[in-house]
Amino acid sequence: MNDDSKEFMAWIDALAKGIIAGCALGYFFSFTELIPATKAVVLGGLAGCLASITYKNRRDDRKDKNK
Repeated sequence: MNDDSKEFMAWIDALAKGIIAGCALGYFFSFTELIPATKAVVLGGLAGCLASITYKNRRDDRKDKNK
C-alpha cells in the first residue's frame, strides 16, 4: 500500500468511528424523549463526523509538530 492509500484509509477509519459513536450517542439521547430518535441519530452522526475530522486534524498536527 502506498502512502496515499494509507492516508485515505486513516481518514475513512476516523470518519467511520466518529459517525458510529455519534449515532450511538444520539440514539441514547433519544431516550430522554426531547427529540425523536431519527433526528437524534442523524444529528449525532453529523456531530460525530465533524468531531472525528477535528480530532484527526489535531492528531496529525501534533504528530507533525513532534517530528
